Amino acid sequence: MKTPLLFLSFCFSLLVLPEGAAQRLHDLHFGCHMTDTPISLPNLTDAEKLLACGSNERSDSIDILHYDVELDLRAFGNSIAGACTLTFTAKEDGLDFLPLDLLKLNVDSVKWADNHLPFDYDQLLLNIHLPNTLNTGDTAQVTVFYRGLPTPDPSWGGFRYANGIGYNLGIGLTSNPFPMGRSWHPCFDNFVERATYDISIISNGGRKGYAVGEFLGEDSLSDGSIKRSYHLGLPNPTYLTATATSNYIEVHDMHSGAYGDYPILLVGRQGDGPAMVSAFEYLGDAVDALEHWFGPYAWEQVGYVMTPQGAMEHSTLIAFPYNSIASGPTYGMNRLMAHELAHHWWGNITTLSCPENMWIKEGNAEYGSHLFQEFAFGKDYFLEVVKNNHYDVVQNAHTDDGGIYHPLSGIPQQYTYGTHTYNKGACIMHNLRGYLGDSLFSKGMTSVLDTYRFSAIDAQQMQEQLTSNTGVDMSHFFNNWIYQPGFASYEIDSVKYTPNGNTYDAILYIQQKLHHALSFHTNTPLEIAFFDKTFNRHFAPIMVSGEFTEVTVSGVPFEPAFQVLNDRNQLNLGRFQDREVVDTTGKPNFDRVSFSNADVIEFPQGDSALINIIHQYVAPDPEPTLPDLTFSSTHYWEVGGIWPSSGFAMKTDLFYKGGNALDLDYDLISDTDSLLILVWRPNAATPWGEYPYYIRQALGGVQGRMRVTEMLPGQYAFANGEAPLATDAAGFTRTWAVKVFPNPASNTLNVQAVLPADQDVTLTIYDGLGKTVLTAPARVSGGQLNTAVDVNQLPAGIYWLDMRSEDGMFRSIEKFVKK
Repeated sequence: MKTPLLFLSFCFSLLVLPEGAAQRLHDLHFGCHMTDTPISLPNLTDAEKLLACGSNERSDSIDILHYDVELDLRAFGNSIAGACTLTFTAKEDGLDFLPLDLLKLNVDSVKWADNHLPFDYDQLLLNIHLPNTLNTGDTAQVTVFYRGLPTPDPSWGGFRYANGIGYNLGIGLTSNPFPMGRSWHPCFDNFVERATYDISIISNGGRKGYAVGEFLGEDSLSDGSIKRSYHLGLPNPTYLTATATSNYIEVHDMHSGAYGDYPILLVGRQGDGPAMVSAFEYLGDAVDALEHWFGPYAWEQVGYVMTPQGAMEHSTLIAFPYNSIASGPTYGMNRLMAHELAHHWWGNITTLSCPENMWIKEGNAEYGSHLFQEFAFGKDYFLEVVKNNHYDVVQNAHTDDGGIYHPLSGIPQQYTYGTHTYNKGACIMHNLRGYLGDSLFSKGMTSVLDTYRFSAIDAQQMQEQLTSNTGVDMSHFFNNWIYQPGFASYEIDSVKYTPNGNTYDAILYIQQKLHHALSFHTNTPLEIAFFDKTFNRHFAPIMVSGEFTEVTVSGVPFEPAFQVLNDRNQLNLGRFQDREVVDTTGKPNFDRVSFSNADVIEFPQGDSALINIIHQYVAPDPEPTLPDLTFSSTHYWEVGGIWPSSGFAMKTDLFYKGGNALDLDYDLISDTDSLLILVWRPNAATPWGEYPYYIRQALGGVQGRMRVTEMLPGQYAFANGEAPLATDAAGFTRTWAVKVFPNPASNTLNVQAVLPADQDVTLTIYDGLGKTVLTAPARVSGGQLNTAVDVNQLPAGIYWLDMRSEDGMFRSIEKFVKK
């Protein structure tokens, strides 16, 4: 074993948040660790960062097999007294000491059988000098006697007395390392070490002690106190082991699940019984949902104990905040209940090896709560939960976690328990389901739990296991979504339909854009929905890769009137979509796409409309003919659907804000909004112009709104500068049937188009800065344009081909890439 100096040099420290460092928390933002404010550590030194996983090294030399803890709480509120017997095995030769974590408690003695052992203790690390040198496979026992008032985490976690309850939470949110088993018993306090437990709690004053595991019985002692004993036979980390003692009452039930019957135990304060029964109404559904996706529940019971702070997923006895049960089975209550239960698969069966991969347990537990919502309340309800969670992530994750977009794997330790880990983790687990499909998702995730049962895992191991079990190469998914920050988004640049017997074929040109991601995603499975005139849908899977993809879909059973990507939200992307069927005047809800106060003010009687709005959190295409016009670099809107041909009118407000560097419109209006305009184009093939039907209203503080008095289909964006007015919607919608290929192009760019009149056409190519780099004439003959443009001399990059007819009635702009 390594020298004890390693552990003395890097012994555990308790890091406290600097005053004022906490930030706002969204409602019920975190699953396990509910606090009034999100918690982050200050920036850590290199030495402090080693503490997060440094304790794992001891588990390479020593294996703790079993803890037998007797916890005396008769001095309730003032101190604890404990005797902890540790059974351990040497995993290498020459072991002559046992290093244990114990936080600021007084050590009275250490015994080996009946012999007292010498030890060194600095209030953080207890080094026990063994009487004999142990070699590989040798097993021994020591007993540590200790007492004192525990030191909890200053913010959340550890053992504490509060409101008549003595309890511990296994994680300290501002502690380094995070596990806090050391606050109440000597142990190896890390994520990877697991052992079985026997726990006895001595209490008085009518209080009863509860602990993880199976209840073995209660003994009355001579002084009138009681001793209650528990046994946990499955190997458990210290951070998932807990006790709680108070004047508790119990509610018992039995749940019959797909794999057997499970006892249910709810432990609460006096008078909590009816509230617990009501609040946990859907607990059985949560068990069934999680077993459906991840396999059998492995533990002795499903248990929750009410505590002042929580929640924390201690195996078989979840610490649950008693304030959460007050209003019955609300969304927040159900979500928190299911999140903690989901940890009994993700975390309690398979956990993470180091905090940098906390998403493995927290992201999966949060998505587990979503899967419960689907099981209990249906697909539509579930999709609203998924979309709202994703909206929270895109709006707030970077601001909550240091103003930075982080990858899931490798999250900085100070943001371990942040919005990325929990909420973005759930977003990405939903995407994993979208990549694999329901059957393979369940199969693959269950295989991870089975293969790494009662052990720890990192991102690479999870990737390899999913690949091996599902037969799907998961390197693309992990490179796209786990190892880089941000999101990808996609838009349909153009689509062409051709009849094919009784069906139609569609050729689609799809562009990928990035929302704070570092590289384009590859091998992404998307879904496209085609709508006919009566709003029937036909779905088709497609595969896209890189910045531009051309896709052909065959067999659409009707002539499509509209098409949209990701309509069923199989993936969380860098965009949001709201779709409503409207058949009367009124106020449809488009708040998720930031169409505030939307109002249908005219509607033709007896008709209906499919209104589809996408808010893209990526940059719109610039206007190559207006290089001085500065477009938003962060977002734009796509408004489409199937609208009545006349008699329809809708208005809305588009708000802007840019006073803070993290505001969405800071790039345009950090100082002033005086140059801000609203630009529009009916589709990607036509030029941008200033929208004619809006009024800008400044609201002070570099924020305001664009009051759109009449909404038209097309793309909308904020821009700075001047642009010609888009005066006639009808004129803009007379588009060409245009095809530009190959795209990307190497030497020659072929251009095909259909135009009603034979006439001359001018082809102009602009570079990304709006500079004209090539002009060529062409001729429409017999209604057909068929020409080739030599682009061999152009440098690699993105270009725009601007095609204008001689009579000025037709114009189209096509984007292409020069390789």
